[in-house]
Amino acid sequence: MKKFARPNLIILLAAFSYSSGKEPSTLKVYDAIINPVLEAKCVSCHGAEKNKGKLRMHNKESLIQGGRGAGDAIIVKGEVEESELIYRLTLPKDDEEAMPPMDDESHYNPVTIEELSVLKSWINLGASFDMMVNDLDQAGKKAAEHVLENLPVRKLSATALLIPKLPEVSPADSTVIENLRKNGILVMPIAQNTNTLYVNASYNGKSFTDDSIALLQPIAPQLLWLNVARTSITDKSSKSIANFSLLERLHAENTFLTDAATPNISKLSNLKYLNLYGTGISDASIESFRKLKKLEKVFLWQTKVTPAGAESLRKNFVDPKIYAHLANEKSALVAKIKDISETHDQELEKFNTKITQLSAKTEDTSPINDECPISNKPIDKTTFINFEGRMIGLCCGNCKTKFGKDPSSYRSKISNFVPSENFENTMKAVVSLETEKSEALDKFSTKLREVTSKLNSMGPQINLGWSVAQTKN
Repeated sequence: MKKFARPNLIILLAAFSYSSGKEPSTLKVYDAIINPVLEAKCVSCHGAEKNKGKLRMHNKESLIQGGRGAGDAIIVKGEVEESELIYRLTLPKDDEEAMPPMDDESHYNPVTIEELSVLKSWINLGASFDMMVNDLDQAGKKAAEHVLENLPVRKLSATALLIPKLPEVSPADSTVIENLRKNGILVMPIAQNTNTLYVNASYNGKSFTDDSIALLQPIAPQLLWLNVARTSITDKSSKSIANFSLLERLHAENTFLTDAATPNISKLSNLKYLNLYGTGISDASIESFRKLKKLEKVFLWQTKVTPAGAESLRKNFVDPKIYAHLANEKSALVAKIKDISETHDQELEKFNTKITQLSAKTEDTSPINDECPISNKPIDKTTFINFEGRMIGLCCGNCKTKFGKDPSSYRSKISNFVPSENFENTMKAVVSLETEKSEALDKFSTKLREVTSKLNSMGPQINLGWSVAQTKN
């Protein structure tokens, strides 16, 4: 079998040699295999931008230096078992110290058997950065051949995939940023290794005016997030804000903006988040909002925007047929739930009337108890009250009055109490009807939540405040 398999391997290696320009055996182990493996599977947590455990692995110097705890024992030349790197790579995947960590199954990217074999061979033979593939032991060479034909690709974790890619822009003028900070305006990078900026002028309060917006114009090419909430800006400022073409998030809640500002705001083609809570915005702005094609979330509560206006905006971002189908399904479910409640409540009302009547009637000719359930004294057989179809004796008129006000609270004090058969059967029917109602409501309410969730996930998330949310639910 080996004699037949070898020619195929030669063909594969020849193909690699042709594409890379080098014979695999003459490649350096670290450059050709180990570094690509670390880059694909380790550097996202242990690289130039992030050094989990104070360990960086993006270059040779950092790798040898090691990290916190393990120190330079991350790689011990000639000692595979003593090398922390190998120890971490071979831990069970559910171990909290395992490398790489398993955030979730779909994005888990462990070191393969072949990659691990190359690492072990390289370390065992001295971990030289100049070592050639041909210098590896037999197992290492065989594994290297496989890895070179199947070089790993980095898999982003589920969490990393949620992090948006920031636009690449040139750095802002440091003197401009310093001037803004002197004026009490917070200016900071959105994240590490980016020139995009977050500006927060809300701390200035009402002292930040339409004229203050002009201070931000020099950093318009870098401005990604802007917070001017609770400032005294008016519609006049919207003309300047429209120049911040990169803007993705705009906090302008509790300002003096009105519908006159939204035509300018609609020019922000990259806007994803918009907060206009507590402003003078109304349904007249819906037409402008429709132009914000990337809009994902908008806060409009305590404005003059109506639920009808919000739904009109949502429809602009969705497939009208799918939306109409879901909207009709929601209406039908709401009507069904209302019908179930009303029908069962009518039946329960009839039963409640019957229960009251049955509780007051009894076939007993004398009290069923000897002790008063309130005073624990002997009963006066001439003083009694009917409860759940039974005759209950009491010691005096005062106890009779107390019992009559809240008979259920004294029920457990009546020795061996059992309601009348008619009363008990009627109560069972009530419980059955209530269970039937609850199960029916649960079934259709679950479906309603599913449909409502689908509707709300279509288009941008529109927040009109608690009252609207409660009405929808």
